[in-house]
Amino acid sequence: MQFKTVFQDWLKTNKISEKVQSDFNISFDDRIIFPVYGVDGNFLFNKYRRNPLSDVGPKYTYDKGGKISLYGYHLAEGSKSILITEGEKDCLVAWSHNIPAVTSTGGAMSFQKEWLSLFYDIPSDFKEGMFLDESLRKEVIICYDNDVAGADGAVKTLEVLPWAKILIIPDMPNVKDISDYVNMGGNLHELLKTARHYNDITNVQEDRMRRIAIFQSTFFHDAYIKAHTKVNTHTERKSFNSDKVTNAKGYPIPNIMEFKQNKACCPFHNEKTPSLHYYPQTNSCYCFGGCGKAYDAISIYMAINNVGFTVAVNELNK
Repeated sequence: MQFKTVFQDWLKTNKISEKVQSDFNISFDDRIIFPVYGVDGNFLFNKYRRNPLSDVGPKYTYDKGGKISLYGYHLAEGSKSILITEGEKDCLVAWSHNIPAVTSTGGAMSFQKEWLSLFYDIPSDFKEGMFLDESLRKEVIICYDNDVAGADGAVKTLEVLPWAKILIIPDMPNVKDISDYVNMGGNLHELLKTARHYNDITNVQEDRMRRIAIFQSTFFHDAYIKAHTKVNTHTERKSFNSDKVTNAKGYPIPNIMEFKQNKACCPFHNEKTPSLHYYPQTNSCYCFGGCGKAYDAISIYMAINNVGFTVAVNELNK
């Protein structure tokens, strides 16, 4: 009884309604029990969340034989629009706001290719092998945690559902996911209106520069660009005339990005307190923050402009 009260308070604090708890048949022993159902609505296995007040042992465990499944789909199947979240808690928060949502039980990087057809409105006369027309696609919005792992997962999911929109959690203190955002008083329905579809890497690069200019995080953009830019930098460096590389390294870094008293926010990771230090004597930089690395003019140009080594050297030599 004591555990039940603690767990119910935790669910309530995370804005998961009693109706949704009932709809998903959530129960308790000394853990929170999340039953997982197949796309046909049949019970598959239980997923367990340890006591939220404890940090002993793994946060989540599964029944023996449990496998990666699409949590929530048995209730979202008939919806025209579906939100894909990172984790059961965010999924349940969305449902508590009457937003149909699903999540993979295996985490951000576990969205399965075989789930593709689940995001189409399949006609009753559809037969195996028939072409799935684009007009049959459901509206899909992907909203994973606003961090590196969430961004990588969103990019991977986007490979399966390329028409999906991306929803980025606003940059707020102590907020990185849907649950945090709602707990801080955020309006989830209004946030959904900000989801956008990125047509290609150029689209992503342009939006990344816009976000950098107003000091917004770029986890998704960085992950997307990395995944879609296959540059063999080592080969490129070997193929270049050494004089061109030397000239490029000599290009004044302050002409590439702005420094105040030789300090700036590092372009290689999201931050609000400048950790990148510029050294005029060597025309180089060192990040004392998340990177812990030294950078030359070529590296800085590549990061600021989202280009490869070849383009950076050529541009800096002009």
